[in-house]
Amino acid sequence: MKKFIMSFVFLCLFSLVTSIVNAGPAPNLSSVQITHVGAENTDWIEVRDIPRTTLYGQNFYIAVRFIGYPDPNRIFLYQNGSKISADLVTEPFAREGIGNPYTGWVYQFKVPISYGSGTIVVQADGIRGGTFYSTIYGVKTVHQP
Repeated sequence: MKKFIMSFVFLCLFSLVTSIVNAGPAPNLSSVQITHVGAENTDWIEVRDIPRTTLYGQNFYIAVRFIGYPDPNRIFLYQNGSKISADLVTEPFAREGIGNPYTGWVYQFKVPISYGSGTIVVQADGIRGGTFYSTIYGVKTVHQP
């Protein structure tokens, strides 16, 4: 019985070590896509609905899908060609993993609504280099308490 228990323990340890060794590196960023935008009084809308929707609220929300892994310190938002200050950009919701194992993430950013109109660009660098962009045009927002 003692031999059986020891064999079982070694088998478990071997399986654990093997699974850790076979885990590959995280995939580098290969795509950035703005999927939804929103505001408190409008809720989330798909990007395709931007031309016919005005967003109302105090904050502008943007959902971005990253395929691969972005460098979290190298994600930037722009409005009409001007970089939005990093201290104005927050992540109010938890990041959501895509795939199993994760092959990407959905981040949700929040900025004051005054930064959510016109042309919005998300720029991100991969964990091993490369720069990717996603752009949306014609966003209309109105500050509403």
